[in-house]
Amino acid sequence: MNSLGVLRIALVALLGVGLCACPPVTSKTAVGTTVTAARDPAFDGVWKGKVADGGAFTYFTFLPQEDGTITAVVVTPASTKDKGGYGAFSLQTVALGPYHYINAREVIEDGKPATGAMADNTVPILYRVNGDNAIVIYLMDETAVKKAIQGGKIAGTIEPGEFGDVTLSATPGDLDVFLASPPGRALFIKPLAILRKVK
Repeated sequence: MNSLGVLRIALVALLGVGLCACPPVTSKTAVGTTVTAARDPAFDGVWKGKVADGGAFTYFTFLPQEDGTITAVVVTPASTKDKGGYGAFSLQTVALGPYHYINAREVIEDGKPATGAMADNTVPILYRVNGDNAIVIYLMDETAVKKAIQGGKIAGTIEPGEFGDVTLSATPGDLDVFLASPPGRALFIKPLAILRKVK
C-alpha cells in the first residue's frame, strides 16, 4: 500500500489508503458531451495540495494538449511514512451552467498502463477557482450517489459488497441536465483537496 492508493481512490494520488478500498464514483459517459468543452487555462502550471486528512503534499503538473485536453502528472514524494507514488490522468474541463467539471481518466499507474474502472470510465470531478486563485476539487460522495441511483434520480449501477463499484450510466443528455442542476451539484459534498500554485 502506497500513496498511489489514494491517487486512485481519491483520484489525485495523495497518500495512504491502499488499493483495497473502492475507487471513486465513475461514469460511462463523460460530463458535458451536450456542450462545447473548453480547456480551462486556470490549471496551467505546477500545483501542490493535500487530500483531506492527508499529511504529505502531492504535486500536480498540468500540461495542456493540442486536442484541448490536459495531461495531469501527479507525484507524491517518498517520506519516512510512505514510499511515494506517481501517475498520470487525461483531463477534460467543461462548464454546465454555473458549475465547472473535470472528466478524469487514469492513464498511468506507477509507470504502468492503468487498468480498472478509472481507466475504462471517467471520474466526474467538480471544481471551483477561489478568489485567491486556489483550486478546490470535489469527488462525488458515494453514499449520496447511491441514494440518487436508488431513488431514480440518475441512472447507474451499484455493485454488491462494501467495496463494490458505483458507476453512472445515464445518457449524455440526462447526465448533463442532472449535473447542471442543484441536486446534481449536491452529490459533491466535501472538498477532496485545495490546490495552490507553485509556479
